[in-house]
Amino acid sequence: MGRHTVARRIEFAGIGLHSGQPCRVSLVPRRPGTGITFRIRDDRGGRDLPVRLDHVASADRRTALGAGLARVDTVEHLLAALAAAEIDDLDIEVDGPEIPIFDGSFTPFTVAVAEAGVVPSGGTVNMGGRLESAVELVDGDARYRAEPRADLFLEVELVYAEPVIGRQSAAGAVNPEWFAREIAPARTFGFLHEVSALRERGLLAGASEECAIVLAEDRPLNTTLRWPNEFARHKLGDLLGDISLLGFRPRARISASRPSHRGNIAFARTLAAACGHTEV
Repeated sequence: MGRHTVARRIEFAGIGLHSGQPCRVSLVPRRPGTGITFRIRDDRGGRDLPVRLDHVASADRRTALGAGLARVDTVEHLLAALAAAEIDDLDIEVDGPEIPIFDGSFTPFTVAVAEAGVVPSGGTVNMGGRLESAVELVDGDARYRAEPRADLFLEVELVYAEPVIGRQSAAGAVNPEWFAREIAPARTFGFLHEVSALRERGLLAGASEECAIVLAEDRPLNTTLRWPNEFARHKLGDLLGDISLLGFRPRARISASRPSHRGNIAFARTLAAACGHTEV
């Protein structure tokens, strides 16, 4: 299987969900075998941050990457769109502390990549070491499991006490068309009663009714759901983005019950070790 990059430069601009600051992002084609790298542009100059598990700086309500003075927050939506599009080699130039949130879905990134086009970059995809047997991880209430499979299949189950979410699930074999149609439009979400506490922790400075589904315990407050299980679909997309930090395309059926960014990252490390990868 060949490696891919984008056919031309792609540019985005928007507001960061947690920083509340303007952020500009450019996706730049890259030569084969170089992988995906964030290039942080700030008043201290440029710093490179390869997309790797060992660069995870935070998995608290979002996934942030950092090393030394370089850091970029809320990378999971962009990385999910790139993983679904089978992008292997790319520079991501970032001017700002965070990837823009837009409407809280993956669609802005998915559409932009599709419109620009995906082209071979040369070389062969790293499919990772083979998963020989099932591997599991329990992280608090969350449970993860991966079984060997010829492709990548994800399934997510949510269990919430609040009836607006309740118990719901989403699943599918990952490919560009399926992701764009069934997962990308699903938006991030949060409960209104959590907002004040999260803002006291320095999060959600850029939050608005336009960038997330705001929930009461029994209903959405600001929008109509795109699917009854939109929440599970979004969590599946988040899982894909976090798993992409492996740096290779896992061949597995991955199941996650009550997933979180923290659990996703912990399981990605478990999966890497099971596949024989240590430098992640």
